[in-house]
Amino acid sequence: MRQLDAFLPEYEFSERHRVDVRASPERIDAAVREVSSADVPVALALFTLRGIRQQRGMTLLEGAKRDAVVLEDVPREGIVLGLTGRFWRPRGGRGGSGPGTAEEFLAFDEPDMCKAVLDFRVESFSLSTETRVHVADAAARRRFRRYWWVVRPFSGLIRILVLRAAKRRAEAG
Repeated sequence: MRQLDAFLPEYEFSERHRVDVRASPERIDAAVREVSSADVPVALALFTLRGIRQQRGMTLLEGAKRDAVVLEDVPREGIVLGLTGRFWRPRGGRGGSGPGTAEEFLAFDEPDMCKAVLDFRVESFSLSTETRVHVADAAARRRFRRYWWVVRPFSGLIRILVLRAAKRRAEAG
């Protein structure tokens, strides 16, 4: 898999989490793709507060793909998603005009908008996630900074719980 620098080399905000997993890369990859809101009930509650619909039985990655574009998906290695919007607005300020392909995401450059990447990366005996956000416009960056200050702990909690749920699934399998 390509590093996140290939998709978003310039960013102002980031967050990383990692968990050790005693399972094969194939099992870890399958496990992270199988995690659903039933595995992470607090995620469902936080998504609901944010106004994001997550259907029961749908995996969290399937839900994420409704708003994000898949930038890279390599079996046994992981997945990279891209997302654009005014994240400080209700429902993320995403509308229907965001990038629909990896090429459109890479070329995306609109003022007053955020550009974010999120990955779940499978490595030998570990699973990690990284989120990066680039906000080129200074005024938008100030708005996002206030939003990030409030949301980051909950965003991080969701990612940590997803990693733990994937670890449980992989090690049980």
